[in-house]
Amino acid sequence: MNGNYVLVRCTAAGVHVGILVSRNGQEVHLREARRLWYWRVPCGAPAFLSGVATHGLGEQCKVGAPVEIILTEACEVIACTDQAADSIANYPSHRRSV
Repeated sequence: MNGNYVLVRCTAAGVHVGILVSRNGQEVHLREARRLWYWRVPCGAPAFLSGVATHGLGEQCKVGAPVEIILTEACEVIACTDQAADSIANYPSHRRSV
């Protein structure tokens, strides 16, 4: 899966989506990674993480700005469809109102 857009669920760090650089056991290195704080899927698709990996994001999601990250407690890695990758990569970053 190296080089592909993936969704990673971690035991303590939440959910991240980005381009897989490498994976070694539970350690996952992502670039252009975005943390999903809160998500909805479009068109009533299943709101499970597999639904996000398949369909992308709907309205009213909370998504972090892209970063490079090494996650150390990954418990699930799901390949994303091109549609989902495009949806997530282009979703506006959450900005805290002042």
